[in-house]
Amino acid sequence: MLHHRYRFRWVMLGALWMVYFSFGLAVFSMAPLVEIIREDLGISKGAMGTVLGAWPLIYLVAALPSGALVDRLGLRRSLGIAAVIISASALLRPVADSFIAMYGAVALFGLGGPLVSVGAPKLVSAWFDQEERALAMGITMTAPAIGGVLALSTANSVLMPAFDQSWRATLLVYALVSVAIIAIWLVAAAAAERVAPGVDRDVDSAPGFSGAWGLLGHRAVQAMLAMAVGMFFFNHALNGWLPTIIEDRGFSSSVAGYLAGSVTALGIVGALVGPRSIPEKSRITALAMVFVLYGVATILLNVDGRPSAFVGLAMLGSIRGLAVPIALVVMMQLPGVTHRNLGAAGGLFFTAGEAGGVVGPILFGVLSDAGGSTAGLTLLASVTMATALLALLLRSEMARAPRPLDGS
Repeated sequence: MLHHRYRFRWVMLGALWMVYFSFGLAVFSMAPLVEIIREDLGISKGAMGTVLGAWPLIYLVAALPSGALVDRLGLRRSLGIAAVIISASALLRPVADSFIAMYGAVALFGLGGPLVSVGAPKLVSAWFDQEERALAMGITMTAPAIGGVLALSTANSVLMPAFDQSWRATLLVYALVSVAIIAIWLVAAAAAERVAPGVDRDVDSAPGFSGAWGLLGHRAVQAMLAMAVGMFFFNHALNGWLPTIIEDRGFSSSVAGYLAGSVTALGIVGALVGPRSIPEKSRITALAMVFVLYGVATILLNVDGRPSAFVGLAMLGSIRGLAVPIALVVMMQLPGVTHRNLGAAGGLFFTAGEAGGVVGPILFGVLSDAGGSTAGLTLLASVTMATALLALLLRSEMARAPRPLDGS
């Protein structure tokens, strides 16, 4: 294990941040260009929706194998592979000339994304001591959000006008940023090997898939995975439907976009400040409170009238960035989880989470078709309260099965 005596840890965190930034850039870069891409490719809205949903399905299947791969290959190679795959997906999008080509380009991202998601907590565990991990995870989790904000804010306002309304040139710019990030990661990872030789040595005989199956026998791990389902169910449903929810409260589409963006921006601040300020012994209780507040905010959004919507959005934004970084730090301390099998643990976490993430937006849409956004919001409030109860179950299981704080 590597600890605070290595000042280079912040360089490695910065390189990881850049890789995760390219993750967010790839996820959000097409969103503001959907209509012009769809018209140029000559495909229906349903087909375009299928394209946008291609990578989460691949991610869901690839998350568990990615955990085993990170444990087997180590951080330098696995995150390097992830950066290359993300860049390849980004580069293929502007040259796609059909539904199949664009679907394949977007789906490819689903193979690289899980390597980043799983590799991030493992890198933080390797380079940072217990007391710094919450801060490091909070910083890391701001990267995809900032990448997304950059894509959403520059696509139509800066790059499209600069390139004569060419969506292909706009996506190419984002792709070239991802390519540059490959070089940043490779240089930083090579320097890390010189600063701390053998950084990946402890994973040479990593347990792979057997490590994941072994973890499933722990009730605390089971509770965490169930929490991940609820957490991602809520987050992904909200990511996809929040502007529509705001419009249903009586706001214009432009104001709804601004308010949704403000919620994301507040979440970035929360991810930076929140996790480091929560004492280690209170993290699981804090998770339960975050889920309860998610539910309260959702209920406020479900009340007619703009004042309650403003309060609900402000509450949602202030806590939006807390759940995932806190959960990942708690995951490092679960019974049976060590640095050696942390990739497998992360694979399980993101597999379970993405299962909820795929289903959440779909169920919200189905219920909203039947009963408006009120029905969908009622579902989300129910999910958050159930997830809060799972957090309390996790706290109980952790009290029964104490483990060394270092987790190594």
